[in-house]
Amino acid sequence: MLLEDLKNRRVTVWGNGKEGHAVTVFLEKRNCTVKVVEDPVTESLSGVVVKSPGVSIYRREVRMAKQYGTVFTSGTNLFMEACLLMPDERPFLIGVTGTKGKSTTASLIAHLLREQGNRVALCGNIGFPAISYADNLDAYDCIVVEMSSYQCADLKYGFDVSVVLNLYPEHIDWHQTHENYYNDKLNILRVRAPDQVAILNANNGALIFNTKDEQNKILYGNLDGIHVEDGWFYDGYDKLFSAQMLPLRGEHNLSNICAALTAVKEAGGDLSRCEAALHTFEPLPHRIQEIALRKGVRYVDDSISTTPESAMAAMNTYPNTNIVLIAGGFDREQDYNELADYCIKHEVKVIAMHQTGERLADALISRGGFVRISNEMEGAVKYASTLVRPGDVVLLSPAAPSYGVYTNFEERGNIFKKCAEALED
Repeated sequence: MLLEDLKNRRVTVWGNGKEGHAVTVFLEKRNCTVKVVEDPVTESLSGVVVKSPGVSIYRREVRMAKQYGTVFTSGTNLFMEACLLMPDERPFLIGVTGTKGKSTTASLIAHLLREQGNRVALCGNIGFPAISYADNLDAYDCIVVEMSSYQCADLKYGFDVSVVLNLYPEHIDWHQTHENYYNDKLNILRVRAPDQVAILNANNGALIFNTKDEQNKILYGNLDGIHVEDGWFYDGYDKLFSAQMLPLRGEHNLSNICAALTAVKEAGGDLSRCEAALHTFEPLPHRIQEIALRKGVRYVDDSISTTPESAMAAMNTYPNTNIVLIAGGFDREQDYNELADYCIKHEVKVIAMHQTGERLADALISRGGFVRISNEMEGAVKYASTLVRPGDVVLLSPAAPSYGVYTNFEERGNIFKKCAEALED
């Protein structure tokens, strides 16, 4: 195990962000001599390197350094090794990944378990890095780790429960191909021990196809697993509680709740105690968040949306409602034809922005749809306000990342909110 060999050694930490800093603190406690680099040349990558998740395993520098014997690991792997070194005392480990919904689902699992009196940490791709908890493991009964595809790609150890929500084409800039993306994301399942459980979405075709040979798996969203039917949650044929009046909107969030309930059950939680806890869950910001009401029109921030599928899920949250969609962002070669078809079918007016906005606009124009191009958020929001009447919705659901224009999706959502709030009421 690498962690046992790192004490008193020289270690390079590649990346000085939140995780890089946490890794440095962790290593220095073990008397390591740490060298932090932001963007090293190949010659400097020798010995042991703890790589930031943002650094692709497909980078030329990484591939060449491996050929010369450099050992790469990650903060998540070091965290997992710290857990393995105390098998009788470590917390129960739940890993959550998927193209969309992982932040909400991981937060739900943590919330539902906390409400039953468990000491739970929520970390990883949300909150603090997992390595931040490695020196305080005995303080927790359960640790829920949200795992991005970047973190899954070089994971070496399995979680007690691994939740995979869905697979859609994403992150081609990091993974180079969509096939690599699927393969890297599902590495979270390949590293499992035989007694570790996989929880999978029965209604995501790409996921089911790519996991058909997986052992020790539990499906949710089907009649045998936890699912929603006629407005009620069921565990197989056992009725649990009503799915009505929950703070999370949309069918996709009902699916996320089913995933969370399944994970809670596998962690030893009591499903009968989850109903009240669901009603106290606070939805995460920038996820179908109604941020302003102007002249009877709801302005909804779904800036977290980075795929066409997530944008369609957001629009499905408002059935029988006239919607103006603001979409577009960094281009990762995703297919926008299905989104264009959806907008035509549901008579959605679209204001397209930035790189992917042009491709979405072309797809809509070829189908006779309504689309306008805008180069900045203020103009998009103002123009959207001229297209709506009381009862309508203006939805920011970009179906693309924020790179190149905004620092992150939070900044994009905050600017949208500011523009919406500036409109006359």
